[in-house]
Amino acid sequence: MAAEKPNEKIEKEAQDLIAELIKMLGIEAKAQVTVSSELIKIDIDGQDLGLLIGRRGENIESLQLLLGLILNKKLSGDTWQPVLIDVGGWRKAQEESLRSLVERQVAKLSAGRGWVELPPMPPAQRRVVHVLVSEHKGLESESTGEEPNRFVVIKSVGKG
Repeated sequence: MAAEKPNEKIEKEAQDLIAELIKMLGIEAKAQVTVSSELIKIDIDGQDLGLLIGRRGENIESLQLLLGLILNKKLSGDTWQPVLIDVGGWRKAQEESLRSLVERQVAKLSAGRGWVELPPMPPAQRRVVHVLVSEHKGLESESTGEEPNRFVVIKSVGKG
C-alpha cells in the first residue's frame, strides 16, 4: 500500500476527529474537510446546528481552537496549520452582517460624526470589522474595553 500524502493524512485525521465529536454531541451533521498548504477548512452542515455555533459564535470559536490544538499536536509538523470551521454557513452570513453594520456606521461618519462605537463582539468578529474598516480611506478602527464586552471604535483619521 502506498504511503498517504501529507494532505490526505491531515484530511483523514480532521474528518475522523470531527465525526467523533459530532457523534458524541448527538447532532445530525456531516463535515467536509479541505486541506491546503495554509489552512485546514472544515465545513459542517446538518440539522439543529445551534449547539455548535453557540451564543455570539462562542462555541464555534472554541471548537475551532480545540480542533486546531488537537490536530496540530497529532500531526506534530514543523509548522502550525490553522483550522477554520464554518457551521451551516454561519461565518459567511456573519461576515455579510458585519459588512452591512460597518457600511452603515461609515455612512454616519461621512455625515460628520468623528467616531462611532459598535456593539460588543468576540475577537474573531472584531478582526473581520478591522479588515473591513481598513478598506475605507480616512478611517481607522481600534478595539477597546474588557472581555466579554470588548468593542470596536471606528474613527475618522485625525478626529476623536
